Amino acid sequence: MCRIAAYLGPECSLRQFLDAPPHSLARQSWDAREMASATVNADGWGVAWYADDGAPAIYRHTLPIWADGNVDGLARSLSRPLWVGNVRSATSGLGTDHANTQPFAGDGLIFVHNGYIQDFARTLRARIRAELDPEIEQSIHGTTDSEYMFALVRQQTGTLQDKLAAALDKIHSWLAETGDLKALLNMAVTDGRQLVAVRSAYNAPAPSLYVHRDWQGAAVIASEAFDADPNWCAINPESFVTLGA
Repeated sequence: MCRIAAYLGPECSLRQFLDAPPHSLARQSWDAREMASATVNADGWGVAWYADDGAPAIYRHTLPIWADGNVDGLARSLSRPLWVGNVRSATSGLGTDHANTQPFAGDGLIFVHNGYIQDFARTLRARIRAELDPEIEQSIHGTTDSEYMFALVRQQTGTLQDKLAAALDKIHSWLAETGDLKALLNMAVTDGRQLVAVRSAYNAPAPSLYVHRDWQGAAVIASEAFDADPNWCAINPESFVTLGA
């Protein structure tokens, strides 16, 4: 499992999003309170935003966030109206390397996933690959279920929620054919104007996911609430949230 978070609203510094809150995403890397498996998220981290040219930009590192010497300089220097972040606890068998570290970006979208698909390489990987147009299939550089699910989202049509819902429906239907496999499927995707998140699972409880519609003037989703503000709301399992700035 991982911990994920995304911010959409007034321009804010990376520090304000990443490590200033009392229970920030950075703190959740070593002090997560609601993880169903693992104890720390020490297998890399990443953050994404939209650059001045309107295209996604990503910083990723395979070190734990607390060991990455670049964090302080980036956090003090960068300010954006949108941030998407991830601290990673790698699924067994899916390597800890740059290509497997989230967030992912493509076709103008930024994506994060918290969870796993059990026995992914043997079960759904080939099924997803067969669904993809060649240009999307060729853009996959790693081996994670997360990146393949993002490719499947990009393959769909319609609004952001349409894309995410259609991809999730396919994954659920394929899992139903495989028997008793488990999957944790919390996902978030953005085009820079909207942020859509889903809390979902198959044959298992869904991982935690919260929304705050006015956190310091912004819309925020996070695996765990950043602070004690009572306006953080748990997203119901098998539910979508669509947020604007």
